[in-house]
Amino acid sequence: VTVQPSLPIAFVNPPPAITISCADAIGYDPGTLDYTNNDLNACLIEGSVPGVVAGNFNECGGNLTATWTYTDACNRPITHTQAITVSPAPQATWDDTPGPETIDCDAADAYTAPNLSYSNGDAGVCLIEGNVPAQVTINYDECGGTMTIFWTFTDDCNRTITHTQVITVDPAPVADWVNPPADIDVACDAATAFVAQPLNYTNGQAGRCVIAGTVNPNVVENYTECGGTITITWSFTDACNRTINHTQVVTVLPAP
Repeated sequence: VTVQPSLPIAFVNPPPAITISCADAIGYDPGTLDYTNNDLNACLIEGSVPGVVAGNFNECGGNLTATWTYTDACNRPITHTQAITVSPAPQATWDDTPGPETIDCDAADAYTAPNLSYSNGDAGVCLIEGNVPAQVTINYDECGGTMTIFWTFTDDCNRTITHTQVITVDPAPVADWVNPPADIDVACDAATAFVAQPLNYTNGQAGRCVIAGTVNPNVVENYTECGGTITITWSFTDACNRTINHTQVVTVLPAP
């Protein structure tokens, strides 16, 4: 009596191709796969084998394969390979985005834009995180204006995120006169030799916010040997159309 080999074996419900997330791909376990020949008694061959994962992926996705292989005692091998597509990790987002704000002109001159952090909250090879420096566009002067702060990041998967912050810069303070002269009385002969001097002004700021300079006086004489006045006026209008004035009245005493 010649006994033929038992029926050939096959895997039970071999899994089809699947797509999984980047996070799920880390340490992915395909599990075991059952096999059987559905024969009877001593001719029955059944059991299970673990799958072996191969392939590569990173935060931009990739491809894996899960392979189950079994060879029975009759040296008959069976193999099933499952294709696994790994999706890219989620795109990173900014951790904390600053909104619009308004600052003084002198604060704007000293302002340093911070780096902005980003993360996708994943782990391992799926993690995308870091920080990027700001790109600053200045469009203000002593009369105020804006600073535009721009951050951008492009990951290795060629996905870009951006954020723009607009900072409104208030005008610098109005300039004041430096040691403006007070009203005085002078003798008539001193009045003939009196020379009004230029007057300095400043707002005490620096950089783009400074308003400083010197203006010449406007002199109006209205006196005779019987006395009278010399009126000296200094006037300055800045680039923001703000005007400051100072007037000194020199009272001329009558001649002896």
